[in-house]
Amino acid sequence: MKKVLITVFALTMAGTASAALPQLNYECPGRIQMHSDEGGPVYINGKAAKLKQFNDNYYEAKGAGVTLSISNTGGQYDVSYTSKQGSGVCHPAATSAVPAASASPASPAEKACLKAVSEKTNMPLAQLQVTDVMDSEAGVGVTIKVPGADAPWSCLSDKQGHVQGAAYTGQ
Repeated sequence: MKKVLITVFALTMAGTASAALPQLNYECPGRIQMHSDEGGPVYINGKAAKLKQFNDNYYEAKGAGVTLSISNTGGQYDVSYTSKQGSGVCHPAATSAVPAASASPASPAEKACLKAVSEKTNMPLAQLQVTDVMDSEAGVGVTIKVPGADAPWSCLSDKQGHVQGAAYTGQ
């Protein structure tokens, strides 16, 4: 019986230790950056994260107050995040990208939504933080964190930056 338990334990540990991801670089809304070295550890905002492998195609990395879900679908990796500030989808980082802390919004919809929320909250644009962007045929949904607010703001715009509405999601 001891031999069986030792074997099961060793195989379980071997499965956890073999969590081998390729080199990945992703940026997530909320100034979250993820990096993994080939077969090595995962870093969240430059700090080593705890990596758990659930199967050959799904991993979770936890650290810096963030949980990253990393899935492999046919050789392409998808990364999403969950944190106290919210959740969303991460995107592959450009090799020569500006660091997320100083990057400007990528689309006219993000810029327009930031401006609309800034005007409604009397908060400077520099203090607002886009935490999620969801693009669909109906328009672009932008979630924005406002300092001091208990919940994020939600904004809907078309792709050209014509805001259809911005509202606080809390009470």
